[in-house]
Amino acid sequence: MPQLIQALRYDRGKLVEGYLLGAARRSNLFAHILIWHLQGETCGPESTKDASIGKSQVFQAVLPIIRQRIIDSFTPEAHDLFRREFEFFDKVTSISGALFPLPKEERRAAIRKELEKIEVDGNDLYLPTAPNKLVRSIQLDSGIPLQSAAKVPIMITFNVVDKDGDYNNLKPQACIFKVGDDCRQDVLALQVISLLRDIFEAVGLNLYLFPYGVLPTGPERGIIEVVPNTRSRNQMGEITDGGLYEIFQQDYGPVGSPTFEAARDKFIISSAGYAVASLLLQPKDRHNGNLLFDSQGRLVHIDFGFILETSPGGNMRFESAQFKLSHEMTQLLDPSGTMKSDTWIHFVSLCVKGYLAARRHMNGIITTVTLMVDSGLPCFSRGDPIGNLRKRFHPEMNDREAANFMNRVCMDAYNKWTTAGYDLIQYLQQGIEK
Repeated sequence: MPQLIQALRYDRGKLVEGYLLGAARRSNLFAHILIWHLQGETCGPESTKDASIGKSQVFQAVLPIIRQRIIDSFTPEAHDLFRREFEFFDKVTSISGALFPLPKEERRAAIRKELEKIEVDGNDLYLPTAPNKLVRSIQLDSGIPLQSAAKVPIMITFNVVDKDGDYNNLKPQACIFKVGDDCRQDVLALQVISLLRDIFEAVGLNLYLFPYGVLPTGPERGIIEVVPNTRSRNQMGEITDGGLYEIFQQDYGPVGSPTFEAARDKFIISSAGYAVASLLLQPKDRHNGNLLFDSQGRLVHIDFGFILETSPGGNMRFESAQFKLSHEMTQLLDPSGTMKSDTWIHFVSLCVKGYLAARRHMNGIITTVTLMVDSGLPCFSRGDPIGNLRKRFHPEMNDREAANFMNRVCMDAYNKWTTAGYDLIQYLQQGIEK
């Protein structure tokens, strides 16, 4: 969807517009997602390149026109659903913006007060980030203001049912609502992660990635799906002084037990999946608040505000490893500390296989990213992001050479001193656990 909307910049024959309007008439859900993405592009950051100024002006002018044409095409029943769906989530999202002037100690109570005013209007409202989940109610006490330097994102938990399942089987699903943040770059990163997941599955590779839902719903507004049954590494550090090796023993049993080894294997297959994704996307700001662990021991990366050519701190490139592999991670992956243990060899083997599989779909991945170049996203604001992405696939190498390259990447990431240094800085500046 984001790539199709960017194509409107060059749609002189209105072929893309015609396709989008036709698809919207055939599916209310497609129409809703399209409208949200159109709203997310409206008045968004634009490229400052002279050659694109005119195209950006035309692009911005056509977005509200297409949006209105979609709305005008709705049947009365479809328009009613559209109104109720968008009003409901606009009210929830707006709570985030209203909290900013309040003292921190008053914000949680204010969230509950605002949530009490919002009614679930009908049985057909769905979570925008997961349309297969229908909203039944809001957990009024679930509202939490999240830590942020300048904004007040909030986390709200809904009681939902599966659209095609048992309507009596209520499940909690939390979402983060943001105002003042551009979520479109996260969408792009998660598109690539989703592509990699599909590639791994297609070739039968047991690698784990979790492309959680993110949806921009307006200019610098968006909804982010909370990965279920997870804790950040930072949260884990608040309840124990041990490292991951000790935490896994505490949670899953002694080393060598079936439960511990099952959890370690889940950690290995997820770490390898995100190693390949990180090599290609180059996500930075990989502190322990952005690394999650689920109840089975799997690693999940979140927050992709810095990818490709950008990094925090004025692009000082302090996180120089191709992917994050801290000392406590290597303790789980390589308990012998020699890079010769069976678990380390298994991890590296999965990384190599995943990288080789991704290389076979290099053009599709690069095209997905290239179509967003004129979007004004920060990841395209400096350097040569597309050229460097292509270089990281090393198309000039044969499979053996590429396998050796990925093996060297893993060795280089092993206990990289800059990784430990970055974690120390985050601990000293932000209080984020090492």
